[in-house]
Amino acid sequence: MRVRSLALKLALLVGMLGLFQAVAVLAFSYNTMSRSLDEQRRHSLEDTLKEVSQVVDRQESSAAISGAAYQLAEVLGRHEGMHVVVERGNKGETLVAFSNVGKESLHQLKTAIWAPDAFLEWRSRETGTKMLSVSATGNTKNGDSYVMVLTADRRADDEILKKFLLTALTAGPFVLALVSLGALAIVHIGLKPLNRFRDAAVAVSTKNISARINPEHLPSELLPLGKAFNGMLDRLDDGIRRLSQFSGDLAHEMRTPLGILLGRTQVALSQQRTQEELLQVLEENVEEIERLNRLVTDMLFLAHADSTSFVLAAKPMNFATLAKEIADFMELPAEERGMSFQISGNATVTVDASLVQRAITNLVSNAIRYGAPGSVIGLEITSDQSAVRFSVSNHGEQIPAEHRARLFDRFYRTEFSRAREAGGSGLGLSIVKAIMKLHRGSVEVESNEHGKTCFTLIFPIHHVRQAVQV
Repeated sequence: MRVRSLALKLALLVGMLGLFQAVAVLAFSYNTMSRSLDEQRRHSLEDTLKEVSQVVDRQESSAAISGAAYQLAEVLGRHEGMHVVVERGNKGETLVAFSNVGKESLHQLKTAIWAPDAFLEWRSRETGTKMLSVSATGNTKNGDSYVMVLTADRRADDEILKKFLLTALTAGPFVLALVSLGALAIVHIGLKPLNRFRDAAVAVSTKNISARINPEHLPSELLPLGKAFNGMLDRLDDGIRRLSQFSGDLAHEMRTPLGILLGRTQVALSQQRTQEELLQVLEENVEEIERLNRLVTDMLFLAHADSTSFVLAAKPMNFATLAKEIADFMELPAEERGMSFQISGNATVTVDASLVQRAITNLVSNAIRYGAPGSVIGLEITSDQSAVRFSVSNHGEQIPAEHRARLFDRFYRTEFSRAREAGGSGLGLSIVKAIMKLHRGSVEVESNEHGKTCFTLIFPIHHVRQAVQV
């Protein structure tokens, strides 16, 4: 089952980490304890072996060893779990054996492979208990040789290890549950700052988008998220404001030609008209309908440009050739105002030819419309390592600084009446900006106190190279 709670998931992960650490600690502790018990048992065997050897070495002969069995029993009595067997060295006769374990150890002496440290680990055939043996040889006072095997019963050590393991495994689930619950509580406390994001998201609506996350007292890990969240709300707020303003501007733009059409038609129908008068009204209405058609067409283009499905028909284009073609196309309206063109520079850029031509034509049209009569319109092409620039400049009235930032807003005009009389809809520069955004470029405007205004289209070199590779 998939866990959907972040707090529960983190608590489980912490619990699993705790379980892994507990298992690792348990394994390390068990191994350390086992080694420690083994070392203790070996030292005990060595010490007991010295005592037993001293008793046997004091005997006059190998026959006397059997009579000293009680002395060996006293020594073994001081060391729990010890078993000894003594065998005559040259005849293989068992002299002392207190238990079957001793006899079995004597068999292990003859058949098993002993470790280099002279200790042998083995299990009893009767009980299956682990045993640890050590052997020694020596001579009595008269020179009789003997072989002695001392064996320690490891049953007590096994019991200690089993109890330790049982205790650890019994306590493990409780410790794991305690760690998980503690982790869950800590995670809940740690995730509390996220409630601010929830509260801000709940408060946001189309009528109220002023809610923001207060970055104070936010953890450093959530501070970038808080800034990003506030930035998103700022962009949404700006978008909604622009959309509201755009809706009002669009309604105003459409209301004017529709009002003119309605007024003319009503006046024409108010009384009898001649055929010539009706034709004149229809011709005037056609002009307003064409204005509406251009407005709707421009709006559809901007809506399409804003979508992610717009595909550029990019191909290499010579900007000098394009500038000459546009100058030739706009030559007639320019001559009507006594204006001329000056073209300089050259560059080849991979762009959508029709869109870039439309953008430059819009800029040239504005330059003719607002430029001083008899002035020169400049079409300049420059390039460097970062970008290719196409500039359209003219001389006329300076554009105030407070208007420049909004020139590319939809339906924004600095001179509304002049723009309407010239047939402008207030969307030309918005279309230019949209076209440059499609090309991952930008558009800039400069206007100085001498009346020179320059619009510059900037095409980044990296995007041009990518387009060429495609």
